Amino acid sequence: MTTHTPTPSTSSGGKTRKQLIAILVLLVLIILLLALFLFLQVSGDRGGDSAAAEGSASSSSENGDAQVQAQAEKAVVVYKQVLANPAPLQTFVGEVSPGGAMKYALVHLDDGCVPELVLNYGTSAMSAEIDAIGVYGVDENGQEIQFQNSYHDGVTSVGGVRRALQRATGQPGMFSFSAERMGRDQEDLLVTRQGNELVETPANPGAGEFEQFNWIPADNLDVVEAIAAGNDCAPGSDSGSNGAGADGGNGGNGGPNPTAGQQASGSGSNSDSGSGSQSGASGSSSQGSSNGTSGQQTVTGTVKVFQNRAEVLAYQQREDPNPHTADDRQFAILVLDQPTEVTAKLAGSNESETRTIDHVVINPSLHSDGERVTISFSADEKYWPSDTGIPFGLAVEDGAKY
Repeated sequence: MTTHTPTPSTSSGGKTRKQLIAILVLLVLIILLLALFLFLQVSGDRGGDSAAAEGSASSSSENGDAQVQAQAEKAVVVYKQVLANPAPLQTFVGEVSPGGAMKYALVHLDDGCVPELVLNYGTSAMSAEIDAIGVYGVDENGQEIQFQNSYHDGVTSVGGVRRALQRATGQPGMFSFSAERMGRDQEDLLVTRQGNELVETPANPGAGEFEQFNWIPADNLDVVEAIAAGNDCAPGSDSGSNGAGADGGNGGNGGPNPTAGQQASGSGSNSDSGSGSQSGASGSSSQGSSNGTSGQQTVTGTVKVFQNRAEVLAYQQREDPNPHTADDRQFAILVLDQPTEVTAKLAGSNESETRTIDHVVINPSLHSDGERVTISFSADEKYWPSDTGIPFGLAVEDGAKY
């Protein structure tokens, strides 16, 4: 009898392998689907967080803008009340009462979006030729602040006392310049706001770092009302605004904003703008001038007319070099907006010399007291004084000295 040994079926083994492969493929697909699900879930969460963050930032920004606008609107109310009924101003030389010729300007004294109100009282206890100036602001609750500091602006015809208040350019603040006796005893201060106080810091600004205020009559409220938008922030603040609008600068409702060496027409200022500053004495000429070693020279300032020799001598603090000369003539000088480099010839030679001066001598018959004037002259035609003529200084017009 023949015996046969059974042989394993090849079809059964192939089937098992196929099943294992199918299971592995299925597992891979499941893993891929899970990974895709998790990826989509994480992306969705991140997108939601981003949207929520953007929404929160937008809401915060809107709340901040609303607060600024609310404070600006309160400032408008406060400043209108101040201009309608200002309080007396306490100065170191006495109290000043509000007058009929009051004027104002707006200036940023810190990096906020609400400017401070600079109020010119029109006269002072120091001299009728010098204006007293006070500063007002609002606190974070929109309540009025009358700062304790007081300032002055103008030039006395006797004694040579000079005061000037000018806005800073490119930064919050304003400069207070003061000098006694034709430029001696100089003090220059940068005035800024910290909280509810004004802080005065010694300064030495250069040409172009300050400019005149464009004074606005107290009954003209257009510039004050422009604050209500709440978007006029100081230079350098996060808002990106240049602050020109509320300050009454270029593009604002206050008209042209003059630079040092210039005056806005109709501003009514009689100050010796920047007269106290030493900034122009270190080699820079008055802004807006192009005075070189030859050619045309240009000077700008305010005319001061004297009725007799005694007034000139008192102003320049000099002894009369010719006491027997008649005392019935008028004299005039042009008080420059700031110390300016001027070139002229030396008497008795063809050599020229450049000096920094704060005034020039002009013909009184050609000008009126307080007039704003720009005079051009040739460096080759004028001579530095070598005599004791009255007034003392470089004469830039004929018939100017006696």
